[in-house]
Formats: sequence, C-alpha cells, structure tokens
Amino acid sequence: METVILFTLTIILFIVGLAGIVLPIVPSLPIIWLGILIYGLVTDFNEITLWTVSLTGILMLIGSVLDFLAGIFGAKASGASWYGVGGALIGSLIGFVVFNFFGLLIGSILGAFLGEYLKYRKSHQAIKAGVGTMFGIVFGIIIKIIIAFIMIGIFVWKVLL
Repeated sequence: METVILFTLTIILFIVGLAGIVLPIVPSLPIIWLGILIYGLVTDFNEITLWTVSLTGILMLIGSVLDFLAGIFGAKASGASWYGVGGALIGSLIGFVVFNFFGLLIGSILGAFLGEYLKYRKSHQAIKAGVGTMFGIVFGIIIKIIIAFIMIGIFVWKVLL
C-alpha cells in the first residue's frame, strides 16, 4: 500500500513538472527531479540509487540552464542588443501574468521588439530580435521536453523494468 502511495506521489510530481514546461512559473525539471529524489529516499535507494539521483540531477541542471539561456541566445543570435534582451524578459513576465503561457510568448516577442525599437528606431532590426527571441524560447521548451522525458524514462527503467 505504501509503495502505491509513493508511486502515485511521484507520478503527480512528474505531471506537475511536465505541466511546468509550458507554465514558466512552475520549475518543471526540478519538480520531476524532486519526485525521483523522494522516491529514492523513501525506498532507501534500492531501486533509485544515488547514482540515478545524481545522473537525473545533472540532467535537470543542464536542462534548466539551457532553458534559461535559450531565449537570450535566440535574441542575441538574431542581433538583438541588451535593450532587446531586457525587453524580452520584461515582456515575458508581464505577458505571463496577464495571459499565462501564450502571454509569455507574445510578451517576450513584443518586449524584444519594443526594446530594439527604442534603441535603434528600426523596425526591421526590432522584428528580427522578436523572432529570434521566439525561436530561442521554443528551443528551450524543446530541450525541457526532451530532458524531462529522459529523466522520467530513467525512473521508469529503474523502477518498473
């Protein structure tokens, strides 16, 4: 019975973590890792070993850092100045508060556009910064999805197979 409760709690954490991929306020990969860690702790690291917890922890850190940097790299790769990068950050925060996930995307794009336009007064450069930011954010989401499923796959392999 207690194994079923533990497994259910872990699955709930995985679901919340997966939801966090599209809800930026929820730290997706750390929540998935927390589920793995709790399972390992409660089972005295019998199925989920310290090595597994460490491996998934490293994956979580790599994914979180890449996700954080993806939008910035997308903006910078498209030639955005720090005005555009800052605008993307501010726009994403405001957009998320107002319209959730889609607001995050729209806000970051508009923020990058406005930041660049305020600095250079050139709409072409501003549009380019907005598009680069969008591609960076999408790349970050893809990275998080891949790493989340790798982490969950490792858990399933260790516990169920």
